[in-house]
Amino acid sequence: MDKQNTYLVALGIPSGDMVHADFAMSLATMCMSPGASVALINAKSSLVPLGRNQCVAAARKINATHLMFLDTDMVFPPDTLKRLLAHGKDVVGATYAKRASPQHPLTVSENGKVEQIASGLRRVKLLPTGCLLIRLNVFDKLEAPYFNLEAEGGQLRGEDYFFCERARAAGIELWCDGDLSSQLGHIGQKVNHLGDN
Repeated sequence: MDKQNTYLVALGIPSGDMVHADFAMSLATMCMSPGASVALINAKSSLVPLGRNQCVAAARKINATHLMFLDTDMVFPPDTLKRLLAHGKDVVGATYAKRASPQHPLTVSENGKVEQIASGLRRVKLLPTGCLLIRLNVFDKLEAPYFNLEAEGGQLRGEDYFFCERARAAGIELWCDGDLSSQLGHIGQKVNHLGDN
């Protein structure tokens, strides 16, 4: 039997009341051949960190082996889960560009630089949680809340980097799949006006 089929992956989807149609289609096609048993968890909240922490609690309740976060403004290939599981890492995901300008990558390399990873599997310092697979026993090494906002230089720092820093402090390596990253899309919004080119 394929080892992937012994996994139970909770697909954690923090959201508001609605999701993008393109995300829904990506999720549906991935769930048709996931490479593991999956359970869908939708944590509705206006606060993303709260939704992520609720997903962790729900994944623990069903004794999942992994938690895969998928944000509702993402599009991804059907084999996304299979590919991330195949790496056998505690924390592995893919990166993508910010939705708004400047649209730089959301991954920070081990040397502290914002970096686009377009191929291969690379160990990184920080990565976003919009497409991230976490072995559930990782949370046994961390204190709750696992995701939270924090102030940094007069601005709020995201809950994804909060998690990454605490995971690394606990000795957990973070990995980014560059080949998958090059196939992800981050859904943005653009207002068009008559006369725009």
